Amino acid sequence: MISTSAELEDLIDGTVNIPTIPTVLTEITAIFNSPDGSAKQAAAVIEKDPAIATRVLRLVNSSFYGLKNPVSNINLACSILGLKVIKNLVVQATVIQTFGKTSDIAGFDAKWLWDHSFKTAIACRMIAERSPVGAGLGKDDAYTCGLIHDIGKLILIDSQSDRFGEALRLASKSKVPLAKAEGETFGFNHAHVGGLLANRWKLAPNVQAAVMYHHSPATNAEDWARGFLVKAANTFAHRAADGSNGGYIGDVCDSDTMLALGLDPAQMTEVLEATRAARMEN
Repeated sequence: MISTSAELEDLIDGTVNIPTIPTVLTEITAIFNSPDGSAKQAAAVIEKDPAIATRVLRLVNSSFYGLKNPVSNINLACSILGLKVIKNLVVQATVIQTFGKTSDIAGFDAKWLWDHSFKTAIACRMIAERSPVGAGLGKDDAYTCGLIHDIGKLILIDSQSDRFGEALRLASKSKVPLAKAEGETFGFNHAHVGGLLANRWKLAPNVQAAVMYHHSPATNAEDWARGFLVKAANTFAHRAADGSNGGYIGDVCDSDTMLALGLDPAQMTEVLEATRAARMEN
């Protein structure tokens, strides 16, 4: 029985390898946290990473920003987007770069998981904008939470594919959510692993808490609310999958629990339809 976060961290570290924070994310985080940090400094970092630079230009030229003339200059693009958007974009890009090549294992579809994570990100951002339950979780951080909420599964596969396979089989045999089967197999679940990654990668404390507690109760009301927001978004994503589940049973909220979001029926439908329409971005 794990009784302290230190014991949990030691158990995870003794079981899996948490990737170190990518250099570009370290540099962008330092700029973001500095009172003198600027979009120009961020641009200098991003220009060194063609994949992230491409994502910056794709975003700034998207219909969301509605610019009359296309932008091809990274400096200008970063000035338009601002540091907060840039940081979240770099988090998302580095997560995909770091974990995007994880292989499938028997009974588990990694490609499905990425699409599910993107759907969860869309749902999480929409809920954060509409629900009073967000506990200060802004829409951009909420999107990041949704995108990385299941990243712990990929870390478990990379480090302990055989034991993760055991958890999959246990979940199937016992007809329980995979998170519960992971707890019985490892002594912790993928949410705990993802929360530790968020901590090591110096993501915002509310992001760390939202990921860490989306399958288990937090010790305070604010972190419980953040975890619940992610679990609710995860529920929308599972509902939007229309029966496809990637090879496992999800730990989702029932309809009565979802009422705690404080959304009216029209808003619930709006979130579900947008989640269903979402497709993984490359």
